[in-house]
Amino acid sequence: MTSMRNAFIVCSVLTAFSFGSAAFGEPTELPPGEFGLSVQWDRELGSGYSKVVVAGDLAVTMFTAGEVDVVAAIDPATGDERWRYELGETYEGHSGSDDGPLSTPAIDDGRVFTVSPRGRVAALALADGTEIWRHQLDEESSSPPFYGYTTTPVMAAGNLLVATGGDGHAVTAFDPATGEVRWTAGNDSVRYQTPSLFDLGGRPTLVLASDNLIQGFDPASGEIRFEHAHGEAGRSSESSHVTPIGDDRFVVNHYGGDSAMYRLADDTLEEVWRSRAFRGSLAVPVRVGGHLYGFTGRFLTCADADTGEIVWRSRPPQARGIAVIEGKLAVLASSGDLVLIEPTPDGYQELTRANIFDTGDLAAATYADGRFLLRNLERMAAVTIDASAAPQEAEVDLSTFLEGEMLTWVSSVLELPEGERQAAVNARFEGVETSPLFDDGGMVHFYYRGEAEDVGIEDNSGEIVDQAENAMFRVAGTDLFVRSSELDPKAQYTYAYTIDYGDTGTDPLNPNTVDNGFNVVSELRMPEWPESSHLAEPAEGAPRGELDSFPFRSEVLGNTRQIQIWRPHGYGSDPETRYPLLVVNHGDNLLRGGLMRNTLDNLVGKSVAPVVVAFVPRVEGPEYGGPKVDDYVRFLAEELVPHIDQHYLTDATNRAIMGPASAGLTAVYATLKRSDVFRKAAAQSLYPIDPAHGLLEEMIAKAEPAPQSIHLVWSRHDYDLGDGRTAEGTTKALLELLRRAEIDVTEQVADYSPGWGGWRGQHDEVLAALFPSSIEGESESP
Repeated sequence: MTSMRNAFIVCSVLTAFSFGSAAFGEPTELPPGEFGLSVQWDRELGSGYSKVVVAGDLAVTMFTAGEVDVVAAIDPATGDERWRYELGETYEGHSGSDDGPLSTPAIDDGRVFTVSPRGRVAALALADGTEIWRHQLDEESSSPPFYGYTTTPVMAAGNLLVATGGDGHAVTAFDPATGEVRWTAGNDSVRYQTPSLFDLGGRPTLVLASDNLIQGFDPASGEIRFEHAHGEAGRSSESSHVTPIGDDRFVVNHYGGDSAMYRLADDTLEEVWRSRAFRGSLAVPVRVGGHLYGFTGRFLTCADADTGEIVWRSRPPQARGIAVIEGKLAVLASSGDLVLIEPTPDGYQELTRANIFDTGDLAAATYADGRFLLRNLERMAAVTIDASAAPQEAEVDLSTFLEGEMLTWVSSVLELPEGERQAAVNARFEGVETSPLFDDGGMVHFYYRGEAEDVGIEDNSGEIVDQAENAMFRVAGTDLFVRSSELDPKAQYTYAYTIDYGDTGTDPLNPNTVDNGFNVVSELRMPEWPESSHLAEPAEGAPRGELDSFPFRSEVLGNTRQIQIWRPHGYGSDPETRYPLLVVNHGDNLLRGGLMRNTLDNLVGKSVAPVVVAFVPRVEGPEYGGPKVDDYVRFLAEELVPHIDQHYLTDATNRAIMGPASAGLTAVYATLKRSDVFRKAAAQSLYPIDPAHGLLEEMIAKAEPAPQSIHLVWSRHDYDLGDGRTAEGTTKALLELLRRAEIDVTEQVADYSPGWGGWRGQHDEVLAALFPSSIEGESESP
């Protein structure tokens, strides 16, 4: 199954817990020399992304408990719960996120301040959890995030400061004693960011990297000291956080883009450097001395704070949250190990580790009164230092990397003196010019040969390798890296290599690739995967259709996108002939990575009737199934389709719409909502996004006229949606609803890994289902 939990839209909700200091209460120095770690206590805890904060003899965190979300105080010495306060009904995870609260509490002057996922700001008595006041955020006073309110409150200058978002209230200051709003300031939406408080220009300043602006506020008055546009290529940055550096400098870390250092000069921000050092990570980088430590993906990274240049990267410890504790780096690894690391520009130096949980999490560790307090989505634990115990090290088990014949062969090579191993590798791979290698059945051996320190496999499906442990095994003394995996012999997958922690790249010996737009990956076609001849480049001299392109502005959505129109060979030869129209959601991606132009050129006029195809790209994520889905359907039905009908020879009685994942959900939604415009739909790997998905049953019952037909495709290796839900199950449930309503529906089952490379293999059957040719092999024009 493919889990969408690794996608950016999921990870972007998981930020605020890693913000702030790692130590609360009375700090305790770590002992000199070597030491071990011991679990003092371990207890169950509900799901939630909140970090643990400590004040006095209480540790406070937020989680879901049965049917409600709660904030609770726990005795850090015993793990016993002292009190809990209900935040409201459980906030259910959706579109890949997990259940429970997202924010981290703040503690000040005997009070606990919380922000619930639904926007309840509350003050509680630290001693017993009694409510002091509450304030409800809404669309008028904030910008409600799609995944729930995530920001953590900040106390400064006698105000409780909350990044609420919106015009005139990017930040809201509350009276911490009464909850009265004292001031609001700033103009920008806030999604999953928490502001940072530190001195700039000799003045305390609250710095917020909101969706589009970096803004500095006076925490007492709300005066805006500066604002500066940020992000990349006009895209908003919904998960940006700030690391103070000193000397009027700070770093803004963008999950999906570069990090950048800024310096304040005369109340104006100037960019000092920009770096790729911490891309793809939600962990806020920490500063120790003259260096920054954080993650590139899950690779621990050290960068020079003055230049942003990467000093080193390390595969261990494979984690996503980081804290500085008593001058050491502390991380909760994906394996569930607490790992302590010496921060040094000389390279990765692990001090000790101990296994605490079955799995890790994004939450950074907290340290107080000689205890590390950690949590994941299921448990919480206290860990103490054991000066009498020897430090533990990670163990390497060859069988976790290799299987079958490759395990046997590599084991034999490792028995040779290191100086003789390269010759054995050369002999084994002499004349081998393809990759990967296959054993009988579904055993696959991925390999790479070359000068490198580290090679990993990137696999979004999670079926080839666990992305928490995706390293290839390096055969010491040779240029060989290798990894085995047993896979479905009938299936299709995509993967990429990372060499020495760099950008992903294709397997150099695998000619099959998929262009995802942001990168190109290798396509693994298992031995029994059916050939997809429709994807091949048409033969030289074969008739091909024409592709037009034009910008189109939507007044309904208030944005502009580039539309591409494919016209079949022979189009217009008879001006009286009208062609069916197919609208393709994610059109740019299906042209590029889906090779859909080749498919149309190869099949139209043969198994597929001549058709005009409009390739429509997405501009904003919420257009596909989310809050903007109705406006998106209006844009198609009332703006784009009439424009196409006016300028092309289209048949207004014969239209269809298709797409994969959430774009497929939107295709079905559009057909049910505007069956007067779209008579047919096709969807692959149906991905449920609300509100569209939640409305389908009601829409099916009310559709008038009923759609002519709907074609649904799912894979045995489709999306894992979490909590036992799958794209397969979602599709089957929709099939049942459509059949019960006596709507003509067809089902197609395959073995692809969801993505442009997998979806494109099914387009021959999808197009034939929507617009079947009346005679196989008929002429190419109607």
